[in-house]
Amino acid sequence: MNRQHLRRGLTWGVVAILLGPLLIAVVLGLGALLAALGDASAAAVCGRVALVLGVVVVTAVVATTAVSALAILARPPRRRRKRRRRSRGETIERLAGPG
Repeated sequence: MNRQHLRRGLTWGVVAILLGPLLIAVVLGLGALLAALGDASAAAVCGRVALVLGVVVVTAVVATTAVSALAILARPPRRRRKRRRRSRGETIERLAGPG
């Protein structure tokens, strides 16, 4: 999978995770307002829409986790530098400093 596609998928997933609960709250608030005005059927529709949005948010969380794992696996492996072992004399000279 292309890195650009993975990055785009991660971006959309994060946007959905962050904005989803806000949208759910707005729809539930609209449903409460409609219920207070006496329109019970429209309030029930808002409740169903909020439920569907909740399912979409949970799906976005799972999808974002999977895409994040794919993005990590698609990265080229980092090359580790080999450490050079210092002799005891070099360590003592380094600790003593100049002079």
